[in-house]
Amino acid sequence: MTKIAILSDIHGNMTAFSAVIKDAQAHHPDEYWFLGDLFLPGPGAANLWHGLHALPLTHLVKGNWDDDLFWVLDGPVDLAQPTDVYFSRLVAYLWPQLTADMLTTIRHWPLHDVFEQDGLVISLAHNLPDSNHGHCLYPDQPQANFDQIAPSQDIDIAIYGHTHQQLLRYTSSGQVILNPGSIGQAYSPRAKLQTTSYADYALLELGNGAITDLNLRQVPYDVSAELAVAKEAQLPYLEVYTKLRHTGATSTHDAAYLAQFDQSHHYRAEVAEFLRQQRERH
Repeated sequence: MTKIAILSDIHGNMTAFSAVIKDAQAHHPDEYWFLGDLFLPGPGAANLWHGLHALPLTHLVKGNWDDDLFWVLDGPVDLAQPTDVYFSRLVAYLWPQLTADMLTTIRHWPLHDVFEQDGLVISLAHNLPDSNHGHCLYPDQPQANFDQIAPSQDIDIAIYGHTHQQLLRYTSSGQVILNPGSIGQAYSPRAKLQTTSYADYALLELGNGAITDLNLRQVPYDVSAELAVAKEAQLPYLEVYTKLRHTGATSTHDAAYLAQFDQSHHYRAEVAEFLRQQRERH
């Protein structure tokens, strides 16, 4: 019998992460699994890294935001695009807070992990096994999309993150599909169910080839405290992060909204300087 705490999509929110770990430890999990998207847009950095790796973390995979840390360096970054400037400025903020070893380790995290646990074959991915980005596994997508998450009939349980929405459903052949939701940016498209002050994760118990218990949990955390940390840490785009924390609405692809902050804070020039320095170092 093994009890697992499944964590995903922390997105730099150390306050929510701390609340989830406190809740999880009260249930005494044997292992922790992580499904990617550790950093950004929140201010959590090395403290978040050390907090995650202090756990009995046995399996993890790489999210799209983890990959995008390196897209900023590998390019191309279009400084005329407010969305590129937004993400690049956040990376420039995060970069000096992480060691070279941390960054190398993240770059080599796997996209997909398949293993046996308590008589069941488990698949972990941030999204699809071969792609950690896109919208194909949002809850409103067709069954054919969800059948892709378990490409082998040997897989019994396929677990993914990315959509920030808790989910339990099945493939056409009856394989279990599970999404623990997001710690740092729990989301619902239904306004009355939007959990801006809660962090999501899952407790899964396996034994003798069966799911013996499943608990999709929502843990309250102090949003005001998280925003105070962000302000103290001089997080870029603090206005955008504040909106996210209060409404649950992401602005990552809202170019018109993001452009106003470049004009008032000169983020484009700061990104250009960061990229210049990185090119010189490499």
